[in-house]
Amino acid sequence: MVTWERLAEQSNNLYLVADFEKAAYQLVVEQVLYESDRLSKVSYALIVKHQPQYREVFARLGLVLTHNAFHAYLALVPTHHAAEKMRLAETRMALVLRRLYDDKMRGADVTDGEAYITLEELERAYRELLKRELPEKGDVRELALAMKRYGIARIEETEDVQRFQIVVRPAITDVLGESALHQLAAHAPDTEEDGIDEAA
Repeated sequence: MVTWERLAEQSNNLYLVADFEKAAYQLVVEQVLYESDRLSKVSYALIVKHQPQYREVFARLGLVLTHNAFHAYLALVPTHHAAEKMRLAETRMALVLRRLYDDKMRGADVTDGEAYITLEELERAYRELLKRELPEKGDVRELALAMKRYGIARIEETEDVQRFQIVVRPAITDVLGESALHQLAAHAPDTEEDGIDEAA
C-alpha cells in the first residue's frame, strides 16, 4: 500500500509528504489540472511522475485518474455520480459547450486542444440545441466561471465589443464523458420555471 512517507523518502527529500498531499487535494478539488496553468504545474508534474500510486489512492475514493499526455492535463472522473449537482443553467451551458467542442474538433478548428467560442456561436447554439435564448452577458460570464471550476472552460478577454470569449478546454471530453452526458441530458429539458434555477 502506498504511503506519502515512502514516496518522500524515495525522492531523496526532493518532495515532502505535504507536497504529495497537496497535489492530491488540488486535483480532487479542481477535478482537472493542466500543465500549462501556472498554479497547477507542480502538482501536475508530481502526479504524472507517480501515477500508479495516485491511481491507487483515488481508486479507493471511487475516482478514475486520467492522464492526457498529448494535451497535458490530468482529470478525475467519478465512477459513481454522487458529486454535487449542477444548477440547471450550468447543465445547459455544459451540454452546449460539449457540443460546440465536438463540432470544432470535427472541423479541426482547435488550438492546442482548445476551442474558442464567440458569444455569437454560443447564442446560435442555445437557439438550435436548447430552443431558448442565451442568458444576459453577465450571466454568461458567471456560467463560464462555473465551467472553469469544473476544469472544462476558461474565459479569455477580447478587445472587441463582446469583451470576452469562452475557451473550451480538452478535458471536457473526460469530465463530460458518455455517462455524464446522459445524466446531464436527462435534466436539460425545460424543468425550470422562469426565474427559478433548480439543480440538475
